[in-house]
Amino acid sequence: MSSEVPARVAVDRRPLSVAIIDDHPVATESLAGRFAGAGFSVLAPAPSLAALDPAATPDVVVCDLHLPGLSGAAAVAELRGRGLPVLATSGVATPDEVLDAIAAGAAGFVDKTALAHQFVAAASAVATGGHHVSARLAGFLLEDAFRRPLTRDEVDDGERNLLRGLAQGDTLDELCAEWSLPPPAAHRHLVRVFDAARRRRRLHRPSPREAEVMVLVGCRGLSHKEAARAMNVKVSVVADYLRAARVKYLASHPDAAATIPPSTAAALWARELGFG
Repeated sequence: MSSEVPARVAVDRRPLSVAIIDDHPVATESLAGRFAGAGFSVLAPAPSLAALDPAATPDVVVCDLHLPGLSGAAAVAELRGRGLPVLATSGVATPDEVLDAIAAGAAGFVDKTALAHQFVAAASAVATGGHHVSARLAGFLLEDAFRRPLTRDEVDDGERNLLRGLAQGDTLDELCAEWSLPPPAAHRHLVRVFDAARRRRRLHRPSPREAEVMVLVGCRGLSHKEAARAMNVKVSVVADYLRAARVKYLASHPDAAATIPPSTAAALWARELGFG
């Protein structure tokens, strides 16, 4: 988790500002009340990304991962494109949806069921240039590193131990005190963890065109020729996409048979990722 950071930490002593994007009014009102009570300046809540004032420059955006219109990782990427720090949140997001949000630039994730002080600490950390690793996110990051290891610049044993501690519910402050780890060093560890997670998703997730082929061939049962026609590409390109998807599938599924056909791998992975 993030360090406990006071809500008023800016150099000019102004309160930190937060924007909330969530299409559930009850959740939005509850969150706004939590932040206002902690001294944040709370912008008018937005039920969708399109409803957020494009001129707004909050210190942090708390963004639900299931929104009408642009949603999930795409919404996070759009906000990051505007230069806004993002804390992702959800009560129902899958591990892949959460990790995709991290890959898109979110600096942390907190479950909607988190206690008020945990939400405040998470938003404060992200607003001031840090990261927030909830117990749930730490578990997702550990599992992803196990299933999709990088060939180089992977997280080291110390960083894995840090994630294990966070996954067990310890706070970053508690772990720093227990291990005599200076906060700047802990921050550097988290930067490496997030960087590795983002590179891992780029390496081991299907590209948009690979995902399209996986749906057409793996889920809808189209032939290579039919898929090529739908995508306006050559039949050989469809086969190339399927082979590339198979390589990534095998890299992230070490127990899969090495002889699995590309179309079978595409079907299994598409269903696992919820593409179908």
